[in-house]
Amino acid sequence: MPSPSRQLWSVAALALWLVAATHAAAQPAATNADAATQRLCNACHFDKFEAIGRTPHIALFSAEAQQSTGHTIGCTNCHGDVAAHIAAGGGRGTVFAFRTEAVIARNDVCLGCHRAAHPTFDRSPHARAGLACTSCHSQHGGGATALLRTPDVPPDIARLGARSRLCFDCHNGPFAEAALNEHHRLVEGVLECTSCHDPHAPATRSLLGGFKQQQCAGCHADKSGPFVFEHRASRTEGCTACHSPHGSPNRHLLAYQRVGELCLSCHAAVPQFHAGFNAAAPPRFGLDTQCTSCHSAIHGSNFHPYFLR
Repeated sequence: MPSPSRQLWSVAALALWLVAATHAAAQPAATNADAATQRLCNACHFDKFEAIGRTPHIALFSAEAQQSTGHTIGCTNCHGDVAAHIAAGGGRGTVFAFRTEAVIARNDVCLGCHRAAHPTFDRSPHARAGLACTSCHSQHGGGATALLRTPDVPPDIARLGARSRLCFDCHNGPFAEAALNEHHRLVEGVLECTSCHDPHAPATRSLLGGFKQQQCAGCHADKSGPFVFEHRASRTEGCTACHSPHGSPNRHLLAYQRVGELCLSCHAAVPQFHAGFNAAAPPRFGLDTQCTSCHSAIHGSNFHPYFLR
């Protein structure tokens, strides 16, 4: 009669065999035809295979991906049925080539895997402008960061981060502002465009105003409050009511060089003592007045409704 230890090993071996058999049954059946198809793809598109081997998309060829997607050939996850393409000796067939297909169709293929990471992309300015995922990303290679394309840019832009270099391709204006003497530290490498902007999300301008101005508050928490006495402009228009976020020729990224001019652009009606009580005399305060000499807590105050010291 077998010893208890041998019986225990036999039970354990049987359990392991059952687990392995169940796992194998769950795997899609990879056939010799699948392997032959994969070799044909590799033979014609060797450069793509070589490039994709250095990207996260190489995971599409793993056993785990085959189990979760049901595709035994990694290429078919994105390019669909390649049988007609091969039968035609490289003719178009039914292969999805990401070239002439509609933008929405191309994006749907990418979002088939990436929708959980970018659930609101369909409502983003990039999607609404008719851009495809492949406008910014190269699915077979691209840069080391998020499969981003590597655009041809001027030398002064080439030293920026990968995300910012790609943004420059379309958004030259903000980069021109970032070259002004007062600017967010983009060219110094402290920030990237994506530090403030999410390219896959709906427009974030609403995040620059009201109680939702987290985009600015993420770095400038001391200016965001909450305060007992709020500067109403920051709770309606937001920080951009006074500041130019990308860059400005004025100190502190202000929209006007003179503080008085900036304040009077909203506060045209001022108390009488600001103007003076002698109609024949020049006003006591004007466009050259440094309003923040008195109203120093201009972003908000816990002590005075007029932000006085």
